[in-house]
Amino acid sequence: MDRLLAIEQTRFLGREFLLWLWFSSEEQNSMLRLEDGAEIELFLDDRIVMEPVHGEGNRHQLSGQDPATSPEAAVALWMNKIPSEVKIKIVRQAQAWAFSLRGDDLQIRSLKIPDVLSDGGDEKVAERLFLMEEVEAMLASLWTAFLRERIGQDWSKRLLRIQGWIGEKFHATPLS
Repeated sequence: MDRLLAIEQTRFLGREFLLWLWFSSEEQNSMLRLEDGAEIELFLDDRIVMEPVHGEGNRHQLSGQDPATSPEAAVALWMNKIPSEVKIKIVRQAQAWAFSLRGDDLQIRSLKIPDVLSDGGDEKVAERLFLMEEVEAMLASLWTAFLRERIGQDWSKRLLRIQGWIGEKFHATPLS
């Protein structure tokens, strides 16, 4: 029972991670640095599900071309909603991965990996597994960076920047 309670009490971290990815990708023009020094491009793709921070209120599902820059996304953020699921595209050295990521469990869903170059059966399987491990490693690196920042002394400063970004997005919309 203690394990279930711990999961429930920390569930918000995955959703904060999705918000952090969104903010970081926009703040850094989609270029994020992994722990090993490699750079990736990270984009929120064509689907974002927004839910209230405290679980009360309506859920918004935004889809279509670039929903992260839509007025609806800005309004949802302004209304204290954060992403609970996003579709992400990562590009690294001309290879692209696309997948959905849920904040509640951080499980990769609907993964599309880069084209496999191998022709042989065993080699093709090995290459596919390698590409799947690559995306998991990139996400693990980003998760680690988020957690370090989240528990670090400068989190309150980062939080203020995120809140400012939300305000800028909202006030830049035609709806505000």
